[in-house]
Amino acid sequence: MTMITKTKSIVSAIKFNWQVQSLPDRVYLRREMLPAMARMKPANVLLAGTRRYTRRYHEVFDREMTAVWTIDFDPAAARFGNGQLHRTGDMCQVDQVFRGVRFDMIHVNGLLGFGVDTPEAARDMVAACHRSLQSSGYLMLGWDADLTTDPLENNDILTRFRHAGLGSLPARHSVVGIEGHDHTFDWFAALPLNK
Repeated sequence: MTMITKTKSIVSAIKFNWQVQSLPDRVYLRREMLPAMARMKPANVLLAGTRRYTRRYHEVFDREMTAVWTIDFDPAAARFGNGQLHRTGDMCQVDQVFRGVRFDMIHVNGLLGFGVDTPEAARDMVAACHRSLQSSGYLMLGWDADLTTDPLENNDILTRFRHAGLGSLPARHSVVGIEGHDHTFDWFAALPLNK
């Protein structure tokens, strides 16, 4: 790769990172959602999906109080995760990737339609997340209306979770994102499963 090609690649990556961080859903996530999550003082949080524009998300939390774990299926994305607390793995098997860790909150933004693409994969991910949460834990699903169906219409979710706000955060918050498509954040409280 020539120096000019490498420089163009770096400039392109920086420009893309800036564009993504400027999107209304990412602004809300950084300014409202992550700080509200941190104020709840959870012991263990999982942030799913790591990219250059997510690399500082864990810094919102008090390091002495909260272990912020990160996960991504792409080994190359590990450099944007939270160091020793990052794992490379599949969210559909998150309970196996993080054996012995129970999360107070699992934050899944932008995976539905971008890696978790089928109803079966969504079912597996939701089930694995439920197994990975504390009994009083919360799951946040961030999704695009043009790429996936409404989680409130998914029985795999509704048998495991109750749609509920987290602290000061509403159960649902929608913003208009790229090309006029809604991006929605939904919070779900874990329900006990009947055995």
